[in-house]
Order: sequence, then structure tokens, then C-alpha cells
Amino acid sequence: MSKSLPPGVVLESVDCPNGCLAKDDLVLNGSDLLHHIPGEFSIYRCRHCGLERTTPRPTPDSIGVYYPADYGPYQPEAITGTGSKKVAKNWLRGILGLRSRTLPPVLPGRMLEVGCSTGNYMEEARSAGWDVEGIEFSSDAAAVARSKGFAVHIGAIEQVESFRRDYDVITAWMVLEHLHEPVTALRKLRSWIKPGGYLVALVPSAESLSRTMFGARSYDLQLPTHLYHYTPKTIGILLDKAGWRLERVFWQRNCMTILHSFEIWANERKNSKLAMLARWIRIGKLSIPIRILLNLLLGLMRQSGRIEIWARPINTLE
Repeated sequence: MSKSLPPGVVLESVDCPNGCLAKDDLVLNGSDLLHHIPGEFSIYRCRHCGLERTTPRPTPDSIGVYYPADYGPYQPEAITGTGSKKVAKNWLRGILGLRSRTLPPVLPGRMLEVGCSTGNYMEEARSAGWDVEGIEFSSDAAAVARSKGFAVHIGAIEQVESFRRDYDVITAWMVLEHLHEPVTALRKLRSWIKPGGYLVALVPSAESLSRTMFGARSYDLQLPTHLYHYTPKTIGILLDKAGWRLERVFWQRNCMTILHSFEIWANERKNSKLAMLARWIRIGKLSIPIRILLNLLLGLMRQSGRIEIWARPINTLE
């Protein structure tokens, strides 16, 4: 374990949140690939339930160092595209199954977004008729969301003492892997949902082709901010422990995880041609057909590295 940690970062060792007593297996060692902030971290897999976790990891009070101001989700990107062009684009994405976030077939009501960042998704939800508010760890990102007219609670969900309890849908887009105490957080969310409501979440998949090909250089690892690394089986076990029943799992049709990983791998090997190729496929306008094809293939193969889950409170389904 590297000792070259940034000032103020304190590490803590943690056991499996499911309370398993079995030993663990070392999966891999890695570092921060997004911002190259110093530190080396390990992922262990519980031999009993299979859940992977980062340990030792930065404590809740010190992990903010690894979320700098240029952290991608905190950027106040505006919702773009209007009129017939936007309608056509959304229609095509729907036909191809390329929408990045899909809600259950319920009428718009009250929604809570956990990890709402600057409020981009809340804007989409509001335009679709939802009454939406959020919870956000970053005070700067929350301030942007508030400027858009949203009620946003600032802080870690594990520390929230009380909240309203009448949500039809609670969303958590790429959030559950960041939580220090996922069982505690999920139990809180369980107490805030209406009978028959839904928890909708998107998480990276620990069984991705990217992980197989690139190992510790896989983009979806995002050490040390990703504290847990899920599979459909292990997210189901965790949800059950917190009072939720996993209803549906589907793989997002998205090639970004493997393209980012390919670019990271090429840059580390100082292969500028391969790095440029990866970047061109990832963002180039002329490469859109290639991305669409990769999106479809990886989604159908269940290898996109991103899984969306729908869950409902257990006692409403009995």
C-alpha cells in the first residue's frame, strides 16, 4: 500500500457490509485514474456473498480530496437540444434502446434524486412532469441545482436524520458504489418510499468486458471513490438486506466504459495513435455509427459495464 497519500486523507479498513464472517480474496490493486491523485488502493471480494469492496479506503471526512472541482458529474452542463431535432434524437435513442436512464412505467409524481449533482437529470424529470428534489454531497454542485429552483439537501445520505416519506420513485444514478454505508443508506431510502414505489439505480458492473481486458486500468473502477463493486447477484443480496426486492436488472447499451479504458491503457503505454483512435471513436461525430454499433453489441452481450436496477420495498409485494 502506497504511503504517498495527500495531506488530510485518512484510511479505514472495513468488513463486508452484509455481515459476512468469511475471509476475503484480493481482486486487484489500483490507483486514481481520473485525476491522478496519489494513493494506491485494493479491492477485496467476500468469499461468502461475493461482494467486492475497496479497503482500506478514505474515511467519509477525507474522501472529498478525491472529488476535486473538475470532477465530471459536478460540472454544470446545460440540457441542450430543442424542437424537432431533439424529438427525433430521443425517438431514435428510444427505438435503439440507448436511453441512459429508464424509469418504470408509472405516472409522474414525487421523485427524489440521490446524488443529484448540479441538477441536470432533475431538469429532465421536471420537464416530464415530476415534482423532484435532491440530495447532494457537494455543496458547490448543490448550489447550482438550487439555482435552477430545486430543493436540495446538502450532505451524505448516511448522515441525513430526517426526510419526507412520500416519494413515488427514488433514483440513484451512479451513486450506490460511492456510499460508505450502503445498507444504512438503502434502509433510509426504504423508509422514504411510498408503498409500491420504486428505487431506480445505475451502477457499474464488476463483471464487465472492460474489467476482463484492462484489469486495474478499467475506467469503471474509479478508485478510491468507488467503494463497492457490484454484480446483479451482489446488488440483489445487499438490497434484500436493506428491505428491498430486486425486480429487474438490465444492461445499459453504452460503450463509454470500454472506450475510456482503452484510451487510458493506450496513454499509459505512450501509444499516441491508439489513444487518438480511442478518443476519436469516443467523441468524434463521424464515429457515431461505430458507437451505436458498440452500444448495441455490448448491451446485448451484457458487457457494457453499466447495469440499471429496479427495486421495490419487500413488504409491499407480499
